[in-house]
Amino acid sequence: MKELKSLGKLLWKNAEPGFFENNTHKILSNKFSSMGFHIQTFENIPGFIATIDANYKSKPIALISDMDALPLPGDPENRYIHSCGHHVQMTALYGTAHLLKKNNPELLKYVAFIAIPAEEYIDFEKRNLLIDAKQISVMSGKLELITRGFFDSPKFVISTHSAAFKSKLYISSVLNMSGFTVMNFSFIGKASHAGAAPHLGLNAQNAASLFLQACAFLRESFKEQKHIRIHPILKLDSNQSVNLIPEHVTVETYVRAADLESVNKVVKQLEKASKGCASAIGAKVEVSILDGYQPFKADLPLHKLIKETAKNMNIEFIEEQYSSASSDVGNISQMKPTVMLGLPGANGKFHNPDFRITDEEAAYIFPSEFLVKYIRMVADSTCI
Repeated sequence: MKELKSLGKLLWKNAEPGFFENNTHKILSNKFSSMGFHIQTFENIPGFIATIDANYKSKPIALISDMDALPLPGDPENRYIHSCGHHVQMTALYGTAHLLKKNNPELLKYVAFIAIPAEEYIDFEKRNLLIDAKQISVMSGKLELITRGFFDSPKFVISTHSAAFKSKLYISSVLNMSGFTVMNFSFIGKASHAGAAPHLGLNAQNAASLFLQACAFLRESFKEQKHIRIHPILKLDSNQSVNLIPEHVTVETYVRAADLESVNKVVKQLEKASKGCASAIGAKVEVSILDGYQPFKADLPLHKLIKETAKNMNIEFIEEQYSSASSDVGNISQMKPTVMLGLPGANGKFHNPDFRITDEEAAYIFPSEFLVKYIRMVADSTCI
């Protein structure tokens, strides 16, 4: 299966941001087209549904893959990197279709292969421009496809993701993941000469810095079992000068937790804290809140079939009780029986410029072989 290794490496080299995966779309859709699959594209955005015929709505199983990459930190060319392993997912998507067509073509009547843009919830400025242009209506790929009705048809959704366990060869399945809300705090002060007249200014950065301390102190009040995470970052305006009292500073964070009730509780805490910190400095703060992703919950019958498939193949199965990461597949899991399979072969340094594939056989070839066996199990079950 040298073809899968070559595809994985090619997709790695063509990492692109969410909703702009145009070259990625071309590479992957051409691979499916060359096998004779019908391609249903999405209006105004990259991504597609590949099926053996033209009727994707008749397929009870959706095998899905993310397409987007993350910014490469500190890169002067503003390039992107597949530091979350989405190129592995796409390789598995194609590899599974390839093996099914070659060895088990009768199973293709059950499966729609869906390549989806923009899983990472980033690049808000770019995505808001797309919303203004009416190219999209929401900020992520799966949410957009949900809005457009593309997930109305399948009965079951199978998703994948690179995992970070130490074993050489395994398959994992996560039972639960966090949901989140996005918060943006805009602190407003007054500009002045930082050397000659700092007393005439009002330092918005000081108010924001005080708020970051409040965030740090609030962390100890969070219940461990709720898996609450906040990770605020401070942003100065691009034209901020060192000899100018900062007039405007923003702080951005996700609020993650195991359930939306806990998320909403912390959102209220942070909103109250930001106003107190701004008031202490004499500044103002404007708070904006944007819905993120819902918590993920695995479908237990589908989860059990992953374990049985691993046992039949004599492959180690790892059951992950909880992940504090988040994905828009969580929204799908709230409406359809869904699972997320963890794939081997990577070093586990997610969202890190040092993320790498350490075992090409495990990352690029094994997942497709496993998914073929798993899809057979799902198709033969009483679920279909």
